[in-house]
Amino acid sequence: MTAVRRALLLSTADRYFTFASNFAVAAAVSRILTPAEIGVSVVGMAILGIALSVREFASSNFIIQREVLTREDIRASSTIMLILTAIIVVVLLLATPALARAYGEERLGAYFHVICVCLFLDLIAIQIVALLRREMAYGRIVAIDLAGAAVGALTTIVLALSGFSYMSFAWAWLATSVVAGIISFALHPQPWIFKPSFSHWHSVVRFGGYNGGIALLYKVYDTVPYMLFGWILSPQAAAVFSRSLMICQLPNKIVLGGAMSVILPAFSEQAREGRSLKEPYLHALEIITALYWPAFLVLAVMAEPVVQIVLGGQWREVAPLVRVIAIASLFSFSFEVNYPVMVAMGAIRQSFFRALASFPPSAAILIGAILVGGLHAAAWSMLFIIPFQAVVSISFVKHHLGISHADIIRALWKSAAAALASATGPLCIALAAGADWRLSFGHAVVGGAAALAGWLIGLKATGHPLLEEVAHVTSALRASWPFRTAMTPVLEK
Repeated sequence: MTAVRRALLLSTADRYFTFASNFAVAAAVSRILTPAEIGVSVVGMAILGIALSVREFASSNFIIQREVLTREDIRASSTIMLILTAIIVVVLLLATPALARAYGEERLGAYFHVICVCLFLDLIAIQIVALLRREMAYGRIVAIDLAGAAVGALTTIVLALSGFSYMSFAWAWLATSVVAGIISFALHPQPWIFKPSFSHWHSVVRFGGYNGGIALLYKVYDTVPYMLFGWILSPQAAAVFSRSLMICQLPNKIVLGGAMSVILPAFSEQAREGRSLKEPYLHALEIITALYWPAFLVLAVMAEPVVQIVLGGQWREVAPLVRVIAIASLFSFSFEVNYPVMVAMGAIRQSFFRALASFPPSAAILIGAILVGGLHAAAWSMLFIIPFQAVVSISFVKHHLGISHADIIRALWKSAAAALASATGPLCIALAAGADWRLSFGHAVVGGAAALAGWLIGLKATGHPLLEEVAHVTSALRASWPFRTAMTPVLEK
């Protein structure tokens, strides 16, 4: 098994466990707390998202992509990140009374106070995990993530049941930060990492300036809608929109699993060795879309039962929004790959300009839609925003990798055929159920089976490379199966 495939398997197992934990928490808490209670947490996390993007000006990705990494580089990165975190905490604490008054929720103060402690504790795991990712030591990363996810999930559910309302999320974050920090340091005890140093600060700032700008632009686009919903409409509206996007992120979480945490180190390693990233990039798109597109099409058709299963009956108004956003999300297939490949090539400056060209216009359109038409207008605006971002994003990558339109079409046509084949069965079931598409759990089961059959037929008919990848992974799993030797009979010579 190659190092990348082994890392991918470990990371995928890690991410799927984390996803399962988060999924269980979302499903449980959505039934325990009201949309209004969850909405307050959504608004709080939106404010924190913008604040935390400032910390990306000392991004841990600097450690991963650095061609020659020294101890001074690592210490400088930790020092600058600590300073930025301290600035974030001070500003947040000073702004807390005004924010609580603006949203009419005094308990936001307690929420932010707990989170401020978490921000400092998180620094331990952030830097250590970055080093482990550079070394592709995913065995230890899995141990850190699994422990943190399990503790966070259990704490959130227990506190929600105990009446802590949206504060459950804050205290669970604190528990996760403590556990992740302790385990990270136990598995990779390198106290010198946190010894202050400014010797190579300019290298960190040079990379982090553009990286932080990208993170800030994205976070403003990503979180301002929740803040507007909570301020103009209600925290409940923010929660409904948040849950709509959460449902539409299920294909991303399920399909890509742990792949994204491996892609940047893998691309960076190939770039350091002087190899072209064109073919790996196109192959990544080919594999992703074969899984991504069918999942989004089926989700758009089966939105009603999916929402019922995941969130429960009190979130029924989420389903119409999911249908629209899922169709728009078909165009997001390259998003998770474009940033890693640009960083691996050292094109972080160009990535900033890409973000500058796409996120501010997108935020303006989304804000306008919210002000004019509320929730549904915001969802429909995604049909323009996501394709627009896709065109801008992929155009930068095409230029740097020398990719033509014909290359992209050749890489994606088989996935498109498999996606259409997978959606045919569920669409027929939905049309037969009635004009309102209010599908039951039984419809979902039959539709899912039909989608799986259509997808497999589409992959086989087109000879999709995904089948070869599955064969590679299956072979690797068989070779690494711990009881394989014991179960294989010894042949006499």
